[in-house]
Amino acid sequence: MGKATNRDSHTTRAAIIDAAGMLFADRGFSGVTAREVAAQAQVALSAIPYHFGSMKALYREALLVACQISPDAAPLAAQALMAEPQQALRTAVRWAIADASAAASTWQIRLLFREELDPSPEFTEVVSLRVVPEWTWLCEVISRATGRPSTSPEVKFGVIAMYSLTSSFYLQRAMLDHLAPDVAAVIVAKREQYVECMADLTLSAVETFQHQVLDRHDDSRRPRSNATGVAAKTRSAKAERASPRRKGRRT
Repeated sequence: MGKATNRDSHTTRAAIIDAAGMLFADRGFSGVTAREVAAQAQVALSAIPYHFGSMKALYREALLVACQISPDAAPLAAQALMAEPQQALRTAVRWAIADASAAASTWQIRLLFREELDPSPEFTEVVSLRVVPEWTWLCEVISRATGRPSTSPEVKFGVIAMYSLTSSFYLQRAMLDHLAPDVAAVIVAKREQYVECMADLTLSAVETFQHQVLDRHDDSRRPRSNATGVAAKTRSAKAERASPRRKGRRT
């Protein structure tokens, strides 16, 4: 306990959050007790209510840390918003790489995966606070690069495609090293070429989603062509003219 009493408040809070985050990632919120967190963090049990008030508040803090952008990635967001459109897109790809690289071996990503499968009320709040601002500037970057509105479905799809494809290499590195080691080796050796590739794929994703999904969806909901309508009216008129004659025939 002497070790814990020498810590300042900030260090103690960080130790508790880190310990709790690891336990929450493994067992979920309901599977962790305050006593276990205190033991893992090497602090007094009373430190948890003192610093956080409750286990639910501690869980919220752990989620906030899990959604926090890595220090290496954070400056790239400001750079992207200041750059010209095409360079901004490449910077956004670098941002995704930096963020995924930092999170790949920590409890944060495991906790977020758990929440994706069974989201808690705290997760919804944390996403609004931490994830929505990042999503918004990524939409703005891709909007500028494509000339489409930042709120359009195709731009949102572009953000999803860019971040998912870029980050998956780092978040699933062990699997890719096994399944496609030649691809993994090239990505590591040619980082800038990989950035260019992902920027091009993002632009292609926006275009493809627009033409293959949105445009075809609109086509399926459009009314029949004028020629089809005229043909239907002609058939209807013929039926109307024929109907009285049939009724008037003698048996």
